[in-house]
Amino acid sequence: MNNGNPTQTAELCFRRAVADLKNFAHREPGQAVVAAVGVGRLINLLPTRLIAGTAAIVGAVLVRPILLSLGATKVMEICCQNTSPQQSS
Repeated sequence: MNNGNPTQTAELCFRRAVADLKNFAHREPGQAVVAAVGVGRLINLLPTRLIAGTAAIVGAVLVRPILLSLGATKVMEICCQNTSPQQSS
């Protein structure tokens, strides 16, 4: 079983990514500036509809499996809580 907190794992991953980006910017400042300008330009060129539409489509596709897995997890928790007191008696 995974005893770690998933939010801590995500936070550590985010912090590691930021640290890697900072290290890259210190090692290669010219490439970091070019990459930042390129990403900024790309974001400004893309229409807002495309970005919002893509986010909505991805969200709609992921909602059902996420809700299903959360519901299954909750059912398992309830079943395990109900069977634990009966087994100890």
